[in-house]
Amino acid sequence: MNLLIGINYIMKILIIENGYRDLVNSRYPLSDFFISKGHKVFYTCPTPPANSGVYDLNISRNKFSLYSLIKCVKNLVEIENKESIDTILSFRLTSNILNYFSSFIGKKKNRTAVITGLGYAFTYNTSKYKFMKFIISFFYKIAEKRIKIIAQNPDDLLDLDLSKSKVIFGSGITKPSSIVNNKNDSKHLKLLYVGRLLKSKGVEHAIETYKNVRKFNNKTKLIIAGGIDSENPDTISTSYLDEIKNIKGVEYLSYVDNIQEVYLNSDILLFPSIYREGVPRAIIEALSFGMTIITTNMPGCKETISNNGIFVKNDFVVEATKYITSLSKESLKDNSLKSLKLFDSKFSKELIFTQYLDAISAKTR
Repeated sequence: MNLLIGINYIMKILIIENGYRDLVNSRYPLSDFFISKGHKVFYTCPTPPANSGVYDLNISRNKFSLYSLIKCVKNLVEIENKESIDTILSFRLTSNILNYFSSFIGKKKNRTAVITGLGYAFTYNTSKYKFMKFIISFFYKIAEKRIKIIAQNPDDLLDLDLSKSKVIFGSGITKPSSIVNNKNDSKHLKLLYVGRLLKSKGVEHAIETYKNVRKFNNKTKLIIAGGIDSENPDTISTSYLDEIKNIKGVEYLSYVDNIQEVYLNSDILLFPSIYREGVPRAIIEALSFGMTIITTNMPGCKETISNNGIFVKNDFVVEATKYITSLSKESLKDNSLKSLKLFDSKFSKELIFTQYLDAISAKTR
């Protein structure tokens, strides 16, 4: 079969994700784009809700054995055969491993694996993570010879020493239909932290930055949209969360369904993460609402700064505090326009979705 798109060629695409929430939030919009172009899309992830129309792929993100690998590859191939799938698009390491090993069974299919970040193995420098880093690097080096690889920032390709792969910046975000930019008319300067309350995500640095800024401007607030990840050893303690809730001027929202409303009413995103992500979704969303961005000099994060904020090179709390206290209302408005311009030119779904379609349409090596 010629897997290059022709005028009348319809792909039957299978999207593989590590979790149902990520599938719905990040992959359904992409699949809607594929469907709008006439293609058919199917989905699989671990433990989807009953009657969701998503195939169950019984794999754990944290526990991976030879037995579970063989079982899941068999399961995946059965799904591919049942739906006559010709194109597979996987996201994140576990899904990418399954995608790769499934390529050895049955007819040749068009396979693409997306690296959405390199995770803890490339964040910490302990013996455990050094070994994981070696294994991940080795896997992608051999996988690149057989299936297409996409990374979401250029540093990941450099760190993995991949020469034949390409970069697509993020997963594509829908720009708000209308942005009522009345943020700077508020009596308060509103800082925002979005994400799981993990040490590697920098929630503690966000708290300390807020405390420092409030010393200069007591009309400053901090909004926290995210919660404790009880299954993650990197999460903050419940006792520290209780302390956070009692800090004056802190508004703790936990996980939020309508996060757009939160972005709309915030001025500055604090993203002090050292975790190796592709391009953080929270930053891209904040850009689409014209927020000022303060983040770290990390792969993916630094791609989101272009005179619309700063990326911190050394001490986040010190540098972020100095920058925030130097901003005027005019500076915030100028940053807002630059964030919107950067989003339109680099991260909008109109750009990103087309790049994914082109990538999966190209003939597999």
